[in-house]
Amino acid sequence: MRSLLFIAMIFATSGAATALASEITFFENDNFGGRRFNSTGSIANLGDTSFNDRASSVVIRGSAWQLCPDAFFRGRCVTLNPGDYPSLGAMGLNDRVSSAREVGWSG
Repeated sequence: MRSLLFIAMIFATSGAATALASEITFFENDNFGGRRFNSTGSIANLGDTSFNDRASSVVIRGSAWQLCPDAFFRGRCVTLNPGDYPSLGAMGLNDRVSSAREVGWSG
């Protein structure tokens, strides 16, 4: 009986860790269209990728992310909680994101 309980605890714990993994997906066009760029970790300089100043929409999973118009997390950064953002235009970030990092939960 103890073995089954231990195994159940391992599965529950590993599932919780997976559910908490943070991920961001940038899309080239509004409404999640066009090319996409995915990351599970901070991106200090999107200039090192093919996605600098190209994102128009974003999907965030796990925890909040900070999106910045300048490399190395500078400029007027915006923090977004997990969710689907079909347009970055209202935030002044359409085709302007140059860095992004996970920041935990925004309140």
